Amino acid sequence: MDKQKSVNNIIKARKEREKEYRINSIIQSAKKVFFKKGYLKATMEEIAQGAEITKPTIYQYFKNKEDLFFSLMTPVIDDIGIQLGKIQKKLDEGEYKSGEAVLRAMFRAFYHSYEFSPETFRIIQIFQQTNLALELSSEFRKEINHKGRSNFELGRKILSDAMERGLINRANTYTLADLIWGLTVGVIQLEDIKGDEQLGHRFKRSALNLAQEFFIKAMTAK
Repeated sequence: MDKQKSVNNIIKARKEREKEYRINSIIQSAKKVFFKKGYLKATMEEIAQGAEITKPTIYQYFKNKEDLFFSLMTPVIDDIGIQLGKIQKKLDEGEYKSGEAVLRAMFRAFYHSYEFSPETFRIIQIFQQTNLALELSSEFRKEINHKGRSNFELGRKILSDAMERGLINRANTYTLADLIWGLTVGVIQLEDIKGDEQLGHRFKRSALNLAQEFFIKAMTAK
């Protein structure tokens, strides 16, 4: 009995590994196809071909193209929320002694989402720029908007709390949160276009560091 149970566990573990491998293959292929073709022109056939599986196999794990696209995007969006949540926790516990530390942490949080998955980060950029949300069903559009809105609400709360503690100068938190995100996205996009990824990201890091310095000086100057 114990031997049979052990065999069953081995078989179950193998099936789980195979499932994870297939899902990861699908996700990696989807990233390439969505970035190259865009959401509307991407097909499940191309994604299946890139993953070296059949199209019906994809539907074992994802309901449709929209579900796959959503599954690809949400980990990066969720990662931003996780990073911002860590900042809020440290701020609540009084670990930040300066506005510089808070602002640097916010820049790092947004850049971390790029490091988490550069390909998906680029797809999200295109998603925002082309207003692709209108092509998704109301259910998925509502969920993505909710996640994005929650992240920016948390970012604005961090900035507001830092102002209340006298760590940074008072300003419109909506504008500040947009500026930090916009600076991060803009620099990443510009340097990636220039091929910085092949150079170890050194130019985008340098540019972001300089942008941070200007931003921090403006927001902490007395």
